[in-house]
Amino acid sequence: MLASCNISDETGEDRIISVSILPQKYFVENIAGDEFSVNVLLPPGTSPASYDPTPKQLRDINKSDIYLKMGHLGFETAWMDAIQKNHRDLKIIDLSAGIALIESAHDHGDHSDHEGHDHGHDHDGIDPHIWMSPKTAMKIAENTAAAIIKYDPACKDLIRANLDSLKTDILDMDRQMEDVAANLTNKKFIIYHPALTYLARDYGLEQISMEYEGKEPSAAYMKKLVDRAKNENIKLIFIQKEFDQERAKQISKDLDAKLIQIDPLAEDWAGQMKQVIGSFR
Repeated sequence: MLASCNISDETGEDRIISVSILPQKYFVENIAGDEFSVNVLLPPGTSPASYDPTPKQLRDINKSDIYLKMGHLGFETAWMDAIQKNHRDLKIIDLSAGIALIESAHDHGDHSDHEGHDHGHDHDGIDPHIWMSPKTAMKIAENTAAAIIKYDPACKDLIRANLDSLKTDILDMDRQMEDVAANLTNKKFIIYHPALTYLARDYGLEQISMEYEGKEPSAAYMKKLVDRAKNENIKLIFIQKEFDQERAKQISKDLDAKLIQIDPLAEDWAGQMKQVIGSFR
């Protein structure tokens, strides 16, 4: 084990890295160890598309040494300029740098029958779910490590060793997903909220979303989706825990398809990715 580089600053207070969502905490803690405390802005159970930070959270950011933003979450787009303006010395790092980003889809088929329930699904035109694929997660890990080393070069040996260990784990997931995808007879899957866009792109899969731009699907659209799934023999459905479970269960029953509940915003990023990969087996 490598020795600690600087657990606290001159005041004896913990050094703090602020992040947007819980999966980032997994990356920071695995890369930085105990060198920093992690402040997560988005509370569990809230939407990263439309969340408004509390005044206390905005004040607490001032205690942070670095802010690692995921890049294109809705609340980041809405709030990051104000955060930087009010905390001019705060170093804000975009973890999406170097990743081939995907524009949010505007054509999932005929969505003219959708009912107008909007969840504030504003991603500034970019699909933000870059952490939900091992290939893009590798770059997130590298960007996280680079930001911490730039802030505190004294930690570089510790950070690089931890990064190598994490990259080994991510590479193992990548190889597993490559093997699974190569052996699939049907590469299409249905998901309520399109959180696996990068996974689908990176491994040659096709993601079919029930919702569109944050709008709940109408009964007419769902009938079309079920008919399509029957015709194309789609047997895998993902549902996030905060969405309509009963409707997903009914579709799963109608299609005789496997229904998998996932939580892309869970702190246990590795556990979630392994569950997703295992679902395709």
